[in-house]
Order: sequence, then C-alpha cells, then structure tokens
Amino acid sequence: MSTPTPEQWKVLGPYLDQALTLSGEERVRWLESLRRENPVVAGQIQELLEHDRAAEHEGLLENNPFRPSETLGLAGQTVGAYRLISAIGHGGMGTVWLAERNDGRFQRKAAVKFLSAGLVGHGGEERFKREGAILARLANPNIAELLDAGVTTGGQPYLILEYVEGEPIDRYCDERRLEVRARIPLFLDVLAAVAHAHSTLIVHRDIKPSNVLVNKDGQVKLLDFGIAKLLEGEGREGAATLLTREAGSALTPEYAAPEQVTGEPVITATDTYGLGVLLYVLLSGQHPAGPGPHSPVELLKAITETEPRWPSDVVNSDQAAHAANRGATAEKLRRLLRGDLDTIILKALKKNPLERYPSVSGMADDLARYLRNEPISARPDTMTYRAAKFIRRNRTAVALATLAVVATAAGLVGTLLQARTARQQRDYARQQRDFAFGQLSRAEAINDLNAILLSDAAPLGKPFTVNHLLERAEQIVGRQQGGNEVDRVELLTAIGRQYQIQDEDATASRVLTEAYELSRGLADRHARARAACALASNLAQERDPARGEGLFQEGLRELPDEPQFALVRVFCLERGSEVARDDNPEEAIIRMQTALRILRQSPFDSSLEECKAQMELAESYRIAGRNREANVAFEQASFLLTALGRDDTQRAGTLFNNWGLSLWLLGRSLDAERVLRRAIDISRAGPSEQDVSPMLLINYGGVLRDLGRLDEAADYVERGYAKARQADNRVVIFQALLKKARILRDQGDLRGATAILSEAEVIARRDYPPTNYRFAVFATEHALLAQAHGDLTSALQHADQAMAIIEASMKAGGSGSEHLTLILRYRSDIERQLGRAEQAVSDAARALNILQAASEPGMPSGNLGKTYLALGRALQTLGRADEAHAAFLSAADHLQKTLGPNHPDTRAARQLAEGGAAKRGTTNPSQAK
Repeated sequence: MSTPTPEQWKVLGPYLDQALTLSGEERVRWLESLRRENPVVAGQIQELLEHDRAAEHEGLLENNPFRPSETLGLAGQTVGAYRLISAIGHGGMGTVWLAERNDGRFQRKAAVKFLSAGLVGHGGEERFKREGAILARLANPNIAELLDAGVTTGGQPYLILEYVEGEPIDRYCDERRLEVRARIPLFLDVLAAVAHAHSTLIVHRDIKPSNVLVNKDGQVKLLDFGIAKLLEGEGREGAATLLTREAGSALTPEYAAPEQVTGEPVITATDTYGLGVLLYVLLSGQHPAGPGPHSPVELLKAITETEPRWPSDVVNSDQAAHAANRGATAEKLRRLLRGDLDTIILKALKKNPLERYPSVSGMADDLARYLRNEPISARPDTMTYRAAKFIRRNRTAVALATLAVVATAAGLVGTLLQARTARQQRDYARQQRDFAFGQLSRAEAINDLNAILLSDAAPLGKPFTVNHLLERAEQIVGRQQGGNEVDRVELLTAIGRQYQIQDEDATASRVLTEAYELSRGLADRHARARAACALASNLAQERDPARGEGLFQEGLRELPDEPQFALVRVFCLERGSEVARDDNPEEAIIRMQTALRILRQSPFDSSLEECKAQMELAESYRIAGRNREANVAFEQASFLLTALGRDDTQRAGTLFNNWGLSLWLLGRSLDAERVLRRAIDISRAGPSEQDVSPMLLINYGGVLRDLGRLDEAADYVERGYAKARQADNRVVIFQALLKKARILRDQGDLRGATAILSEAEVIARRDYPPTNYRFAVFATEHALLAQAHGDLTSALQHADQAMAIIEASMKAGGSGSEHLTLILRYRSDIERQLGRAEQAVSDAARALNILQAASEPGMPSGNLGKTYLALGRALQTLGRADEAHAAFLSAADHLQKTLGPNHPDTRAARQLAEGGAAKRGTTNPSQAK
C-alpha cells in the first residue's frame, strides 16, 4: 500500500500497536478475527506487517514506509544542550531519541521526544505541549524527570526527558524470579508515583508495564504522560472509545478502564483500574481478560462486561513457568494469591469506578497491611479474619503462648520473669477489655436511645422532623437517673453535634456545654476528649475561636498515642480543623491531612470514616480558597457516599451544599445550581422545603442571583433569613443579609440595599476583628453602591480600601483570595468609567492572571468570563481593538458555558465579540458575585 495519510494512521495505528505485541500463531488468529469484523482494515494491517516482519516495538515500525520524515538524518544533530545519538523508540505521539549533553558542563544521557509529523495540526501538537506542562508539575523520584522543552529551528516541538536505563517492571521481576512478596514493594513505588500525580490533579490514563521501568538499582520510574489528563480539565473531550480513537485520545486497550473505552469521564479511579490490571499481570503472570489474542470486540466485551476471574483461580499446572518466575509452584502461587491479594486486585478492577478504591493511597495501604499480615480494609472485618491475621503476624508469640498453656497444665512452675510478664499481659488485657466494654456500653446506649426515639417519638404514624427527634432525645437523656455517666456524656455530645449540623448553634452550644462540664468529673479520656473537641468546634462557629482552640488542644492532650484512641483523635482533628478554618486555613488543612493519615493507619479505618474525613478536608480546602483541591476531595467523598448507599442522606445533603459552594467559587454557576438543588431535594421532607437548612436555602439563593434569576433568589434568601432569625444564628443571619443587600442592589433598590448592608456590618463589627477579610467585602459592596449611584470617585475610594484590607488579610495568612480577583475586576470597571483605561487594563489583567493560575485547565469559569469581559472593555477604551476582540471571544465562550446563553453578561460579550455594539458597553457589576 502507499504511505498512509495522518488520517489513515489514526485508524490503523491502534490495530498495528496490538498486532506488534503478538507473534506467530497468535497474530494469525488475531488477523483472522479482525478480518471477519473489518476486512479493509485487516488487509491494510497485513500489508504493513509484511513490509517489516522484524518489527518488535509497539507503536510505529522502526523502518516502515510512513516513518515521519523529520526523524531521518537526525543523528549527530543538537537539540538544546543535547546531541542526538540514535532513535530508541517510536510511538503514536512521536519519535524518541537517545541523546547526551554536549555543552561541557556535565555528562548526562537523556531521551529526546519529537512530535510525529502526522499529528501536527491534528490536535497532537497541543497534546504534546500539554505533556511537557504536566511533567513540569511532577517532582517525584519514581517519575521520569522533565529536563527541558522547546521547539527546533524547523518548528518541531520536543521534550527532553530523563533517560531511564531499565526494563519493564513485569520483565524485570520475571528475569530475577522475584517472589510475590518481593514484587509488591516495587508496585508500591508505582502507587506512590501515581498518588503524587493525583495530588497535583493529574491522571496518567495509560498505566502499563512498558510505562513502568525498573533500573539496575531496583528503582521504579513511571514514564509517558502523553495522554495524561488534568482532573476536570477537558470535560468529555478527553474521552476515547476502543474502536473510534484518534491520536489525541490514544490509549492501550489491554490496560484501559471501562470508562475509557465507553467514552465516560476519566477520573482518578481510572488509574486505579490500570494499576489493578498491572498488579494482576505482575503477580499471576496472566491478563484479567484471559489468554489472548483478543479481537477488538472481544477485548471491549472483556473490559466492559466480563468479570475477571480471581487471580488465584487462573493459576494451574499449565502455568508452571509463571509460578517458577515467582519462585513458587503453581499450588503455592495459588495459595499466596488466594484471599487478600485476590480481594485487593479485584476491588481495583471493579467495572463501576465508584466501587474501586477511592484513592490510590487506599490500595497502597491495603498492600502494606498485607505485607505486615494485618487485616485489609477491602475484606469483611470478621473476628475470625482478624484473629487469623493476628496469629500470622505473631506466630512466634502465639506458639510460645500455646506452649506456656500446655506447660502450665503439666504443672510447670514459672520463673519470676515469667510471672512479671504475665502480670503485664494481664494488665494489658484488662485495659483492652475495659476499652472494649466501654465502647460496647456506648454503642448499646446509643442503640437503646435510637430504639426509643424511633418507636415512641411519633406514635400512630404522626409525622416528625429531625429537630423534633433531637429535642426528644435531649429530654430522655436529661431525665435519666443514675446509670453510666460516661454514656450520658457521649449521648449529649452526639446530640449536640447533630444540633450543630442542623445549624441550631445556640441549642448545640447549650447541650455541648452540659456534656463538657459533666465530662470534667470523669476519668474516661475518650469521653473527656470528645466533649472538649465538640464544644471547641461549636465555639468557633459562635465566633469564640480563641477559647475553641484552647478546648481543642485540651481534648488532644487527653489522648494517649495508642491505637484504641485513633478514632477519637481523628474526631478531635476534624473539629480542630473547623476551629482553624477562618483564621488559619492552612493549619485547618494540615489537621485534616493528619487525621486522614491516622485513620488510614489505624485498625478502625472504614469507608464511612474515610468519607467523613474527605468531606472535612474538602471543606478546609474550600475555606482556604483552594477550590480545585476541594473539588477533587468532594468528588472522592461523593464516590464513597454512593458506594456506601448513603447518597440520599443528611450527610450527602451537607456534602452537596459545600460542593456546590466550591463549584460556585470556581465560577461554575450552572453546575453549582444543580448540585445545590440536589442538596435541597435530599434535605426536604416531602414537597415542602420547610426542613431544609437555612444556610442551604441562602446559598442556593446566591447562585440563583448569579444566574440572573433574581425573584427566585430573593425568595430563597428571605426564607433562609427567617429561619436563621428564628434560631438566632448570627453566622447564617450575616450571610443572609449580605445576599439580600446584593439582590436589592441588582433590582435597583439602592436605599434598601444600603440599609440591609448596614445591618450586616453591625453583626460583623461585633463578631470579627477589623482586619478580617469580611470588611473588604463591605468596602466592595459600598463601592458598587456608589457606582450605581453614579458617584465614581467615592466608588474608587471604597474599592481601594477593599484592596488594602484584602491584601493585608492575605499577607497575615487569612483567607480571601477569591475576593481579591473580584475587587480587581470591579475596580477595573470603575477606573474605565473614570477614564483611567491604563489602570483598568492593569487591574483586569492582574485578576485574569490570578484566576488562570488557580483555575482548572480547560474548564470554563464564569469568573474568567467576567474578567475577560472587563479586560476587553478596558482594551476597547484604549483602542486596542484586536486584543479586545480576543478577550470578548473568550468571555463569551466561558460565560455561555457557566451562566447560560441568555444571561445578560453572555449576551453582552457575544455582541461585543461580533462587533454588534453600537457604542462602548458598560459593565453591570450587579450581575457578578
């Protein structure tokens, strides 16, 4: 056949990649299968294979007729500081050359990667650039380092990468006949590399043996981020199907997850699936799809429909060579894989991403537990299972204990040392027994209270609300005479926490204070710590952070560093994170990261506790203004809730409320509206929204206002405000007043807006120090009111004041980064109207740079759209028409996707981009958040 065109190669490349991995009879059978499905493609593939039967490397053939012309004659040429030596690989994205540094500074080999000519202008160039950007963000000893990047004088982009002299991980292990327990530490290094990528919001999407090399020193290196995807960075454009792939969405079918081949969104769980396939191959020597070759249709069915067999079940006497490569017989290998390793691998290979490990770290934790002979989280937690693990972990001690029992029965007399050891063991056993009995007593007390409430609270089917139940519970506990005071403190703490979750802060404060005071007379550290930490969180919400911090530290001091206190330590760190969020948001994040680490290392780790901790971490990220990280953490928590069957519970309502706020702050108002609407639907009782949290109603109203639905927004905010007033919740009242003032301003009621804003300021001056970022918000609101009145000079003074406050707050470590860009955008518009166009451009450009650095690449943002619109208008005022036109185009694109095509700002941006505006437009700041 003639040299294939780039378009033909996009179709033929994936099939050729698969053919080159097969040999002999396997390739013949595969071609016959392909010919039945697609005779044209099969014929073309056969011609290409006949051209060079010696081809061994997956991807393009080393000497094929369509080898890109740019790779010819490159040996000896210089790229950057490196001299090209020889071609070492060819793949769908480009050619890879071995090079050495030649500038005399030091000696080093490198791999230089060029983009294939067939991809230039077809999306590949942008993907290639993105690979460089991705690699530049990754700094991990198990990830190949990016050394340099650039464009040749001929206009061809290149990357210079660390050259890894190593072998694919499966071949490395087989050639050294590494046992199963020796392979797992290498795989843990792979997990560490992927976890690092995920922490920087990057999904690899192509994890396979040839992308995981092990060098001669046994160090693992993860390669090839060519098809990596920034989390939420592409939407569905990054999706690919097995039979209709283009160069821009290449993948390796044998290691692809179900969502990749069906075109569903790619998330971190996609890499978990690829890791599961890799571990399956690494430990069993076989692929989960079964022995090949597989036609594309067979492989598609295996990935999306057929459940893989247990790894231990695929090992039989016919696979003696695989077992020998693992230093075992077939029977021994079966025994090694059976149980925990089967469970870990198949959990990673679940068809539904939500059923896989919620994070790569979770998979790593289970493998580490396996190596330590400890119970894994993916296995049913039965007493028998834990006992068996204890015996395996302590074989010598158990054997000696057994002998001691036999010896004692035979009348042997122990020595003084043995007696002392026995007393220590007895004391330890008594401590463990007391702890267990204490936990059992608390559980029974809570179960008993639940039974009374659910049976007696609503006789004859009388409807009741959550708050009615809490009132009933409080009455029951308050009237109890005698009994266990520890249980009473625990029940009051639990009830107080539920009041707090319901935004009933005043009632929560009363109940939690009672629990704390009762706990001071107890010796039980568990109850004392929980009561102190729960009250600490409530005090922080009630604007007494100093006392809240003191109580949090008091609670932590109660807790010994022993495993049985792990869960209450996590509880205290979660509450401590809530205490720190407003005044020290980065400390709040550190506390939650510590809590997650303790939880994952404890014997009490569970999906529910992990979910709760992920929610708290996400909220800490959100409060700190790190909304990209918050969005990822909220997504992880949502997966866990769904997997637990709790995605319609009150906890889910809280999650979706906070997630909606995070999306809103990212400028994704349409997405935020849908998520907050779901939170409301979960929280309400029947068709009424009477029992929905006032804060949720107010948040929903704020998003509706951003979308221009002012009447609906006013209704929701007013209802939330009324409920907050009834509960005397100053925090929620304050938020409601701010949103009421903004809606009134949008509706043209400037006098009403000013009065409401003054009312909110009274609360703020009572509850917050004058350096708090909230006073920058007030200054901004006064600036917008002055602008609406036409007093631009006063508006600019207020905007300058807002800027000074917010910059001082951020310099002191406080939150408020999202407000900085809003103030810059508002001030830009005021400056433009005052004729200070240069300053207007400067402020808008600064806001744009901050937003772009913090935004998810490729993800539309209303904040970006509004800022582009402000920048375009300022540029237009300066007569920089081309730059203004580009800014208006970007504004229209972002705003249409996040606010809708009919939003006033979207229409204005579109008209200005089309040149339809007859005169210079004016920004309507009331439409902004």
